[in-house]
Amino acid sequence: MNTATKKIPCPSCKTAIEWRTDNPNRPFCSESCKNKDFIAWAEEDRAMAGNPIYDDFLSGDLEQE
Repeated sequence: MNTATKKIPCPSCKTAIEWRTDNPNRPFCSESCKNKDFIAWAEEDRAMAGNPIYDDFLSGDLEQE
């Protein structure tokens, strides 16, 4: 039986944490780090790599001709 616990870095603060299925904040170390990550996505500080297929559908609405 393997008693070693897998450790992973928290995606937010990089603290090494045990990978446990009973951690409700997994893969983050805490609710605080989980919330910071969510806020970064909401403020568009983070984005998926690649090119979008379509431009923002509102950008044309903002242009006055």
